[in-house]
Amino acid sequence: MRSFVLGLVATLALLAVPTPALAHASVESSDPADGATLSALPQTVSVTLNEEIGSGAVLRVIDSSGTRLDDGEVTVAGRRVLVGVRTADAEPGAYRLVYRVVSADGHAVSGQVGFTVSAGASASEPSASAGTSGSSQDDVTITEVEDEPTQKWAPLWVLGFLVISSALIVYIVKAGLTSADGEDEA
Repeated sequence: MRSFVLGLVATLALLAVPTPALAHASVESSDPADGATLSALPQTVSVTLNEEIGSGAVLRVIDSSGTRLDDGEVTVAGRRVLVGVRTADAEPGAYRLVYRVVSADGHAVSGQVGFTVSAGASASEPSASAGTSGSSQDDVTITEVEDEPTQKWAPLWVLGFLVISSALIVYIVKAGLTSADGEDEA
């Protein structure tokens, strides 16, 4: 009986150890919002995640012809990633905000937000790079990237569980044999 109680306590202790959350990052909001209609192209666009963003974020503003209008200077501020926009090049029409970020847990999040700039649009404020915008436009091909599972700690938790469980089973079996031997002698 004593071995059973020890085994039960050890099992409960193992289950009580906190494990890392296996939830993945997701987009909370964007500016502009998906489906928004704007009177002018904003000077800065952003995407906000539900957790901290790691390095290597990509954020692009692309018009309906595939031309990039972002200035390429991506800034990460906590849970938010921002990029400036060359507003002098803006024309009325459909735009896409295309993003790929890696959250602090290592999970890649990618997608796009569609918005429209209505006719008669003009820059909301003059852009600092407006004079040099003609030669810096790039054609962009968007490739869908499948999210990679990055639960890098999960295999270690499974391995730890197996090692501890095996040790516990060996202990219980040996304790059972020892107590069985002791009962025969008495």
